[in-house]
Amino acid sequence: MKVYVLVFFLQVFFNIFKTMEIKYTYENKVRALLFNSVWINLISIASVYFSIDSMFKGHWDVMIGYVIGSVVGKWVAMRHFENYRDKVYKLLNKKSNARQRISK
Repeated sequence: MKVYVLVFFLQVFFNIFKTMEIKYTYENKVRALLFNSVWINLISIASVYFSIDSMFKGHWDVMIGYVIGSVVGKWVAMRHFENYRDKVYKLLNKKSNARQRISK
């Protein structure tokens, strides 16, 4: 049971860091991106090791924790971190709508 919980949390953190990697790439934050990449690799190695080790022992239900952990991690990252792309889109769309009103 401990392995299932460990795999679940490793997958949550992996997906949070993976989403942050996209954010740091978009913002061109190289230093933060490099540190984030180290954490992604360490977490993915641990997650894959514990998952495959459990599956070789016949515990295929570890995949449930793996998948649910990845979904929860992606949800946490998308809901609780700043979405700069959306903010830029809304800002540009607002300016475009203002120009259209002025030209009419």
